[in-house]
Amino acid sequence: MRVLFLSVAFISLLGCASTKEEFVFNGSSETSIQNDISYMLQKLPNRKRVDFAAALVAIQFSDVTSAVDLLDDPTMESINYYILSKKMDGLTYKQVMELAANSPTKVSVKVSPH
Repeated sequence: MRVLFLSVAFISLLGCASTKEEFVFNGSSETSIQNDISYMLQKLPNRKRVDFAAALVAIQFSDVTSAVDLLDDPTMESINYYILSKKMDGLTYKQVMELAANSPTKVSVKVSPH
């Protein structure tokens, strides 16, 4: 009986571990995408968290064609959940990362060792 319990617990944990890869972002509102992004950031390991944050920046700025676009739009000074909600609605984590990789805006992050 103990082996059965441990087996079920282990399988359940494996299921939870893969959930973040299959998670679908809800972009129906700014609040829903903000909640989903927060959820994903909590679930990812540190390195993937940094990559995901960089992907969000690349997606947000993918339509920017010049510095004037940034200067004329105060909403671009921080995370713009409206833009992200429109671009990420219905996408999985993997699709979000692919969207960012295909963005004309390239973002790189250098993390210094502790």
